[in-house]
Amino acid sequence: MKIGDAPKSLASSRIGRKQGTSATTRAASNSTSISDVVSLGGIPEAELTPKVREALVALMTEVQTLRTELSQARESIYELERLADRDPLLDLFNRRAFVRELNRSLAMIERYGMTASLIFIDLNELKTINDTLGHAAGDAALQHVSRVLIDNIRQTDVIGRLGGDEIGLLLNQADQQTGELKAVQLTKAVAAEPVQWKGESFTARISCGVVEIAKGLSADEAMERADNAMYEVKARQKSG
Repeated sequence: MKIGDAPKSLASSRIGRKQGTSATTRAASNSTSISDVVSLGGIPEAELTPKVREALVALMTEVQTLRTELSQARESIYELERLADRDPLLDLFNRRAFVRELNRSLAMIERYGMTASLIFIDLNELKTINDTLGHAAGDAALQHVSRVLIDNIRQTDVIGRLGGDEIGLLLNQADQQTGELKAVQLTKAVAAEPVQWKGESFTARISCGVVEIAKGLSADEAMERADNAMYEVKARQKSG
């Protein structure tokens, strides 16, 4: 889940709106269809005087306008909800939205025994990039890494920025071994594609900590374990 999809309830309401209002929309299109609809409602054709017909046309037009405005309002609400889940810099979930999705997976693990792994990703030497090339270069490095990560994960995976140079990746239906293999793949993919910045290029590198999520863990505990695993990986990289 790289970006939020429309909630099923909202999608259903749009479908229902299309089906439920198709007759009304056709009725508002011309006076003949209006008379047909009203006649079916028990009003004889003879009572559809010009003034009544005019009033009905105005009423149907107003109803259609209100329906259109309601649809636009719902779309605006959905867009605001989507933006509220986004990190302002990266094309990822923000921490709040990521933790929400993590909690959903934890519930599935508790209830159905689903397997999932959490990868804690850190962009190495971001401070050095900021200090030597400027914060804009650091932002470019973060954006580059996020794009590479998105290009190398499944649609069902959940990815979000946890803060600063830290990114969380939730792999549903993936055990520890699968998570570790994915971490190695992502580490190589990021290193293989240099960051382009003002005509220059430099290599960004990441460290990944992986933990298979067990029953009984909270979201905070799962992220703490993955964070600790990431620091162990980073320490080995430095010593090696």
